[in-house]
Amino acid sequence: MKTISKPLLLFIVLVTSTTLMGQPKVALEQIQIYSSYHNNANYWRLPANISPIINALDSGLFSILSIQRDNSYPTTKRELTKQNQVGKIIIDWENSKHIPYHAYLELYEMDPELVYDNRLITVAERKRDSIQSIWFIGCSIFDAQQKKVFQKTIALGLMPINPMGFGVPSEEATTTPTLLFQALSKGISLLDPNGEDIAFVEAKVPAAIATDNYWMPLLHTKPRIEFDTTKKYIGFTDAKGAQILRVPNAILNKIETKANKVNPLFANIVNNIKLNRKNFSRNEYYQAIQPLRDVKENKDYTLVAILEFNPFMTLINDTKKMGLTFLPEQPHYIYENNDSIGQFKVSDAVVEKDKYYFPNIAYNGYDSTTQFVVGVNSAPVSIVHDRVIEGVIKNHSFMIQFNHAIGQKSIFVDNKLSMVIGGDLKPQKMVSFSENINDDNVLKNLLLLIAQSEIFKNPN
Repeated sequence: MKTISKPLLLFIVLVTSTTLMGQPKVALEQIQIYSSYHNNANYWRLPANISPIINALDSGLFSILSIQRDNSYPTTKRELTKQNQVGKIIIDWENSKHIPYHAYLELYEMDPELVYDNRLITVAERKRDSIQSIWFIGCSIFDAQQKKVFQKTIALGLMPINPMGFGVPSEEATTTPTLLFQALSKGISLLDPNGEDIAFVEAKVPAAIATDNYWMPLLHTKPRIEFDTTKKYIGFTDAKGAQILRVPNAILNKIETKANKVNPLFANIVNNIKLNRKNFSRNEYYQAIQPLRDVKENKDYTLVAILEFNPFMTLINDTKKMGLTFLPEQPHYIYENNDSIGQFKVSDAVVEKDKYYFPNIAYNGYDSTTQFVVGVNSAPVSIVHDRVIEGVIKNHSFMIQFNHAIGQKSIFVDNKLSMVIGGDLKPQKMVSFSENINDDNVLKNLLLLIAQSEIFKNPN
């Protein structure tokens, strides 16, 4: 059983004994805030309206302790500028000496790795990768004799999620300022006199997304279609009704390049490899066969591609090249049943001309009407697609852009954006531009299947 400290016990006894004469008053002297994680950023600056923060104390901790905040006493807002200012509480006893209790609220953001390294709190290993920042919410209460009679802290671990948004997550802000202070207010409401001295709480918050001049203007407030991947298929509902897609496991057939081991079926491919690939003898080559199934349309497809695996791939020109390469000299085919209906090629690390994301300005990834300046002086960053598939299916050109780091795919048909898909290993959401694909559901589903193919997944 957890014991109660002597100062806190005396405080509770005193408060209880004065309840019959009316609740004792407390002055909320000061709210101070600082981020050692992103101290130059703006997102953590206190909002003009701090009522939600104060209300969380009134209805939570102050109510539990049976003390009442003196509404006539103004609360000072203090945004710290240096880390050595943290924890230094200055009490203006002269202006509030008639009030028996004095409360201070401290909001302090830290880098999770620093928190773990210093063992300030205990967090399960499996959750650490999901926590982007940790806020320490501390409340201290002093009595009229300037003695600290109460102190509790909530460690609030912010876990950004992206249920609606598309784009590059902000590296400098976990969530938008509005949502940040909603989360902090919730954490303040959890301060408990009977709780641990430092209690850890998780909070899932919508991620802040860096603005860009590529996806953002096109996806602004567009409705999202959600995927169902709980079963062994990809399901979603669009204007054509319920759709079901299946992506079976791909098959890899090794291609031997040594003269005495060449399979006659691959003879032309081996000759092509020897003519065009440097150091081919130290690399491995495979024929990849990817079956695909559109259940709704009752159609079966197959992708056939030739891959090169280089086990010695390293950093080249500061760009991480993929060790698994689709041979550029070799055509790759799309089949419907046994009929060839298209070809494609694959390129890696493709820079989008004159398209950037802007780390210094963020939004919620859905409604770009509201944006906020993060405050960090960061230059625009070029949008680079990890992998781009370009090809032809029957009479249509298509292109699929893969951005692995943000789990996003962009699909074009006849040079018009058709779909943007969000989700890493499995698709989660999609924006569809049906008008740009002439409402061709067969082609749309086939491109979705290609985008989700096992052979194009992030090899890293």
